[in-house]
Amino acid sequence: MFKLKYILLLGALLLPLALQSPIAAARKAPDLPLELEGVLHGAAYRIVVPENWNGTLLLYARGYSPDGAGTPDVAFIAEEELLARGYALAASGLRSGGVALDEFTLDMKYLTDFFKQKVGEPDHTVIYGVSMGGNITLSSMEKFPATYDGGIPLCAAGGGVIRNVASRFSFALAYDAAFGWDESWGQVEDLRDDVEFYSEIWPKVFPELFVPSYPANFARWEFVRLVNGLPMEGYYTNPFPWPDKPLGVVALVFFSTAQVQLEVEARGRVSQNVGYVYTLSDDDRAYLLDLDENLNLDEMLAQMNAMTGIKADPWALAYLRRTGEYSGRVHGPILMAHNMVDVIAPVEHTTEYANLMASVGKQDLLTRVYSGFPGHCNFTEEQMLALFAAMDGWLATGVAPTPDAFPEALDFVHGFEPSPWPQPPAE
Repeated sequence: MFKLKYILLLGALLLPLALQSPIAAARKAPDLPLELEGVLHGAAYRIVVPENWNGTLLLYARGYSPDGAGTPDVAFIAEEELLARGYALAASGLRSGGVALDEFTLDMKYLTDFFKQKVGEPDHTVIYGVSMGGNITLSSMEKFPATYDGGIPLCAAGGGVIRNVASRFSFALAYDAAFGWDESWGQVEDLRDDVEFYSEIWPKVFPELFVPSYPANFARWEFVRLVNGLPMEGYYTNPFPWPDKPLGVVALVFFSTAQVQLEVEARGRVSQNVGYVYTLSDDDRAYLLDLDENLNLDEMLAQMNAMTGIKADPWALAYLRRTGEYSGRVHGPILMAHNMVDVIAPVEHTTEYANLMASVGKQDLLTRVYSGFPGHCNFTEEQMLALFAAMDGWLATGVAPTPDAFPEALDFVHGFEPSPWPQPPAE
C-alpha cells in the first residue's frame, strides 16, 4: 500500500513536467534589434544584435590595458558594416588590466554563456581579438572547444608568452648596452614591482630618441634593432595604434609595464634567456660603424652576452606555462592574421604556432594570412570584413579558404613565409 502511494505521489509531481510541451518550455526569443550593457563577474560587457541577425556571434577580445578594466568596444573596427551584414556582436572589457590570460579567457566564456541565455543559441560562435586578445582567442579555442566554432587571432603572440617575454628581455638588454640602465628602475632582469613607465622611464628615454635634435643616437637605436633581428620598416614609425610613438619606445613600454605586471601576477621573475647568443653580422657591424665610428660593438655585445643564462623563478615559469602557452590541440578552424612587419609581436610568432599545430596533427585547422601594412594590429576595415567572410565560408563548407579569399588589392600578401624565430627558445 505504501509503495502504491509513493508511486502516485511521484506521478503527481512529474505530471506537469511531462505535459509541458517543448515549445512551452523554450525561452521566448527576445525582440530584435537588441543592445545589452552591464557588468558580468566584474567585467563590463556590451552586446548588440541586429534585427536581421544571421545566426553568427562575433565575440571580440580586446588587447592589453596596463591599468584597470577596458571599455567593451563591441568590435574591432567595421562595427556598422558587421551589424548591417547581420552579425551579432559582443565584447568584454575584461575584469582588470594586466595580462591575466587565464582570468580573461574565463571572462569571454562567461559572456558567451550569458549571450546564449539572454539572446539564444548562435548557429556559429567566432571569437577574435587583437594583440593580447589574439592570445585570449588561441587559449579559448583550446580550453573551450565546445563553446567556439572558430577563432581569428590578430597579431597574436602565437609562439607563447615565454618566447614573448624573452624577446622583450633581449630588447631591454640591448637598450642597456646602448644607453645604460637607470638603476632606480630596478635590475634589467627584474624591474621594481612598482616602476611606472611615463613618470620614471619616459623622461630618461625621450632625450635618447632618434629625432632631429639628437641625430647621434640613431646608431645606438639601430644597434638595439639589429641585435634583436627587427626590421627597419615600422621601427621608427608606427601607423597604428600609437602613431605618435616609435615602436622601439613602445617595446620598452611593454617590457617595463607589462613585464612588471606579469611578475606580480606570477609572483616572481619571468625574464630569462637561457641558450641565447647575441651577435651582429659583418654587414650590420659595417653599417653601424659607418653611422658612428666610436661605437664599441664588441663591448656592447659582450655586455649583453654576460647577461645570458638568466632563468625565471620556477614558480613564475610554471605560471607562464599554465596561462600563456598553447598545446595546438584545437577542434575548430583558426584563421591567424598578422602584419608582415610587427615590432611588438614579431611575425615569426605565426611560424612558431604553425609548427606547434603541425606537431600535434592539427595543421589542417590553421590558415595564416598576412597584411602588407606595417604596424601592430594594423588592419583595414576591408581586410577585417574579408577575414570574417572567409571564416563564414570555412564553417559552412568545412573547407579552408584559398588565397583568393584575401585579395592582394586589399593589401593582403600571398606567398609570404616568415623566418624562423630569431633566437632559441628561452627554456
